[in-house]
Amino acid sequence: MLLAVLCATLALAGKAPAQADIHVGTNFLVDNNIFRNYYGQSDMVSIPYATLGWQIAPEESSNQVYLGYNGQFFLFNELSHRDFSVHEFGLDYNYLFPGSRNRLALGGNVETRVNPAEYSYYNYTSLGFYANWKTYLRDDLMLLAGYNLTGRQFSEFKEFNYIENTFALQASWFLPSRTTIQLSGAFYHKNYTTGIQSLDSVYITTEQIEQRMEQVRLRMGQMRGRGMGGWMVNPGSPESDIIVPDGAYWYTLRQDEFPSTEQVKLGLTVAQSLTKGTGLSLSYTARINPQARNRYLSGLGESVLNNEELFDDHYSYNGHEGRIQLRQVLPWHSDLTGALTLRQRRYSGRPALDATGEMLPGAESRLDRTALFELDLSKSLPDNGKSLFSGMTFSLSLGAGRNRSNDAYYHYSSTYAMFALEKSF
Repeated sequence: MLLAVLCATLALAGKAPAQADIHVGTNFLVDNNIFRNYYGQSDMVSIPYATLGWQIAPEESSNQVYLGYNGQFFLFNELSHRDFSVHEFGLDYNYLFPGSRNRLALGGNVETRVNPAEYSYYNYTSLGFYANWKTYLRDDLMLLAGYNLTGRQFSEFKEFNYIENTFALQASWFLPSRTTIQLSGAFYHKNYTTGIQSLDSVYITTEQIEQRMEQVRLRMGQMRGRGMGGWMVNPGSPESDIIVPDGAYWYTLRQDEFPSTEQVKLGLTVAQSLTKGTGLSLSYTARINPQARNRYLSGLGESVLNNEELFDDHYSYNGHEGRIQLRQVLPWHSDLTGALTLRQRRYSGRPALDATGEMLPGAESRLDRTALFELDLSKSLPDNGKSLFSGMTFSLSLGAGRNRSNDAYYHYSSTYAMFALEKSF
């Protein structure tokens, strides 16, 4: 069935007009820990996709308008009840200022995720807008400034609906020694559009309960004739008292507005051309949370498939990450890339739990230390228009990782292999 869909898409794409920019392909992923947790669920996932674009204005013009669609389908072999798809429609505008290398880029997009009914809580719809400005302060110094505005609404978890503003700045310095130094910074601000109600329990003595009940009887006497039943609520206080004579506990319903959260991301990359066709890069990234607060659901970690922000978005942690990457251009339009990533993430407001789900004796927060090795080999075929395989790209990716966490649920190892092919028109 998958091959039939892919072949049909290829046939239709071949008849597209010349101004169309079309890429179709699929990834085949085999992973022994698909959800990145201690359970180690393995599966094979097919990920067919299509990118359809139309260049409305000619490329040689200073004004360029691009309209596009991108669709991805995640089809599980063992867990077929979890199949889902992500669809995005976008419009981009680029203006190159005459007589300079200054460029303004504007755009917007609509994205939606579609899951089966059993996992509909993943479903969302988002709207986004971006503006980027690229300029050269000198021939060897490029500056890129950007702004993103994103709004996302989840179909079931309204508490996670948000509007996010991102401001980013990046400077690239190109040295005569074929060295590139890149400094970057970004400020993220997420504003949640829905408040949260939480139920707290407080232990009190029997005498305190009796005193509290006497206060309630007096209050009810003052309000006689108004009729009150069920839960007793005092709407005049910042937090509403729900009176439940359940042993030695009182329960309080708090209106926790938790309006927003922020994060600062800083980065440094040094890339060096060693010889013809060989490049080495070293990078460092730091994430800093001015406020230690976030919203999350427990029970699922970072996934290799998709950014599961309901469970593990980047506002959840402060962290440091280092990466070393070596790329070698090979004959016959091929290249090989190897990378090693080391990172540490200290989560905010998320206590580490043992294997039974209990807090650790020291009540420390979750702390993850991760090592990940990746190897990618890709090959492109020239687009001579003489066969179905012309203009195709093949790639093979291998990866192995180990996450050491003080939270037993997120203490795991993983390996994966992915084969991908893409046809461009």
